[in-house]
Amino acid sequence: MANDLEKLQGAWNIVALETDGRKMPASMVRGARIVIEGERFSTIAMGAAYGGTVSVDEAQVPKAFNLNFTEGPEKGNTSYGIYELDGDTWKICLTITGNQRPREFATKPGSGLALETLERGAATSEAASASPVSTEALPEPVTEL
Repeated sequence: MANDLEKLQGAWNIVALETDGRKMPASMVRGARIVIEGERFSTIAMGAAYGGTVSVDEAQVPKAFNLNFTEGPEKGNTSYGIYELDGDTWKICLTITGNQRPREFATKPGSGLALETLERGAATSEAASASPVSTEALPEPVTEL
């Protein structure tokens, strides 16, 4: 049976985003995706290029993951998160500021957390060339997947 990192391989479209208790309109995430290849991740159309390594810990409850940024504006930083993987749906809650791993799938004003729902999707040349998503309404720093 495949482990979760193996199940996460490929492209994931961000279909819902909430940051610091604010739900973002669908237009903010249209075309945004995360691609997992081996232990590496990269983002497409997130307002800036991000990349690095991803690690998962299936033994924790809830399951945990870390994003270690090696490229982009967050280079040298780590985001700590929790996740649920249900077939072709990946739900994550992760730090955009701070270093306290979330304990639940929720954000609130000032939490420094992002809650995302992703669905498996093919990486296409159209998505790869999509214009970056506006990040004007997002708090800084932006480290969402």
